[in-house]
Amino acid sequence: MDDDKKTSQSEMDINRYQSPNSPSYKKLEIGLWLIENKKHLKKALIILLAVISAVSWSYTIYGFAYYIAKGMNDDEILVKQLLATQTIGHEYIVTLAPQDLSYSSPKIFRGEGNKYDFAAEIKNSNEKYWADFKYCFYEQGQEVKCGENFVLPGETKNLIALAKDFSYLPREANLTIKEIIWKKIDTREIPNWSSFRDEHLNFVFDGITFKPAISSGLSEKLNLNSLEFYASNKTALNYWEVPLDILFYNGNTLIGVNQYILSEFMSKEKRNVNMSWPGSLAGVNSVKIVPDLNILKNDIYIKYEGGVGEEK
Repeated sequence: MDDDKKTSQSEMDINRYQSPNSPSYKKLEIGLWLIENKKHLKKALIILLAVISAVSWSYTIYGFAYYIAKGMNDDEILVKQLLATQTIGHEYIVTLAPQDLSYSSPKIFRGEGNKYDFAAEIKNSNEKYWADFKYCFYEQGQEVKCGENFVLPGETKNLIALAKDFSYLPREANLTIKEIIWKKIDTREIPNWSSFRDEHLNFVFDGITFKPAISSGLSEKLNLNSLEFYASNKTALNYWEVPLDILFYNGNTLIGVNQYILSEFMSKEKRNVNMSWPGSLAGVNSVKIVPDLNILKNDIYIKYEGGVGEEK
């Protein structure tokens, strides 16, 4: 009984024993197991490498076979397409550039006394470009008015010069356009120009009533043309100023022009406008009111917060 107890204690002591300069008993057991199973481990490693190699070679052989069967034909088609593609030339580059502005010869309209109005239609046929430019009206080589203006993508508008004095009857005028600066619409900011334009120029003009001046004969009383209308800002934006071009027609013929500015025109506001001016403007049977507003300029908007139409 005592001998068995001593033997058990010896085994426990051996398991616990660890020399300061030698591996632990556990590590010795692991090492012994590795030595005993070295042959099996080597065989397992060889099998693993053989499987990886077989998979890799199978993928390589498949890829090569696929290229022979289909890829070579695709490459041949691509080469033919590249050879058929024409080199980009000057004519193609020209088609990408904005097309020139077109404009009409100015029309001259007699006002009060020796004053005359001028108007010329200008058109931008480009749908992705707008332009800033300088212009001048001339009559018999003499400068009538020079200024700066703009034209939006796809827009047709009138350049107008009002109440210019002449000591003679002006008969023929010319217009020059110069220093055109083209700017392309950024589609990242404005993906749909038509929607953007319609939303920012959603002004309604109704109740338009025009009364021409009535000749007073020998009377000293000054007779005036008068125009009344209602202007509604249907946009969600507030504007510092909304310049208006007012065009008077007899049928399809433009017979007179004027201008008006709506100051601090707030969102959802409806405003009654009454204006009058001297002159003889007979034969008008329709009036067209057109906002002349560069909606691509940030400084035209009144910033607001707290609700629609509230100035910040």
